[in-house]
Amino acid sequence: MKAIRILAGLALLAYGACAVAADSTSQVIRQLAPKGITTAFFACIDKAGSDTIALGACLSAEKATQDTRLNATYKALLGKLDGKSKDGLISAQREWLAFHNKTGDFEVLLYSDETVDDLQLTQNEIFQLCERANALETYLSVANLQ
Repeated sequence: MKAIRILAGLALLAYGACAVAADSTSQVIRQLAPKGITTAFFACIDKAGSDTIALGACLSAEKATQDTRLNATYKALLGKLDGKSKDGLISAQREWLAFHNKTGDFEVLLYSDETVDDLQLTQNEIFQLCERANALETYLSVANLQ
């Protein structure tokens, strides 16, 4: 965990090609990222370089994108289900939200108050939102086949 945190921190701060063996910051983050993170995010990260304010803006924009994607997929899936399936999805989503919030609370305690840690916390949240959106998209694909 600590190695991943250090690698991601280096990526976010973009200490350059020397620190990450000639890989761009977005390439390092891409290796850790789940499917579904936008290409615009990676381009934004590369453009931001080591500017923490710009990196924060990239992270904020991607967080909004992933949150919108998750909510749209959830609503589409909800519209395809009825009865116990619909109730099950609602319950599962509520539990996922509780887990997501508790994970965030824990990570705030785990990481320090440094800027790189704040950026890492946001990146972790983005990846969690993306992974949940991916799962809901898979469920939606199944529901569309029925």
